[in-house]
Amino acid sequence: MTAAPAGATKPAVWFLDTSALVSLAVDFPLQQAVQATLSSQRRVLVAAVVAELHELAKTADRTAAWAGTALGQLHWLGEPVRVDEPAGVELAAEIQEQIAAGRPLKHPLEHFGEAAIVSLACRAKTLRPLLLSDDYDARVAAKNRGVEPLSVHKLIHLMIKQDKITASEAFGFADALNKAGRAQDYTQAELASGRLGRVGQP
Repeated sequence: MTAAPAGATKPAVWFLDTSALVSLAVDFPLQQAVQATLSSQRRVLVAAVVAELHELAKTADRTAAWAGTALGQLHWLGEPVRVDEPAGVELAAEIQEQIAAGRPLKHPLEHFGEAAIVSLACRAKTLRPLLLSDDYDARVAAKNRGVEPLSVHKLIHLMIKQDKITASEAFGFADALNKAGRAQDYTQAELASGRLGRVGQP
């Protein structure tokens, strides 16, 4: 499954960032559904995302346990790929600053995972990169550099449209994310229609 527009010819490649992997770790059935949906597509796991998950798992943040769970769910994404030096790392650092938007970083690697993804993905020549991210600013940064961004909820909506899951299953996934404090509450109708507000943008 992809979010490919009609006439798209380049094969899709999916990048999952730290925020998306943490969201998937909240609910195992959701993680399994997304894994089943994307397993037939190309996927790239960026080493900076793994490093950010390790860093997050050490913190006192409420997401630390989910980050630890996410680290145990990476096998289907393949071996981690490092950003090229120096050009890719320098671009990632620039994108990290843009995503932070002047806010102090909670730790040095905060936002660097998604920044590294955008750094790699925006320079893809033969593939159509897609970023799965629950970080709005990361999605904006990706969109601005030609990378198609989707939130986990937007992917859930597409999974309903393509009959990968039912609206009832989607509601269960969204409810788990809401109860975990990862997103606002959504109805089955909103998930099916894609009327997700900021979570469905850009």
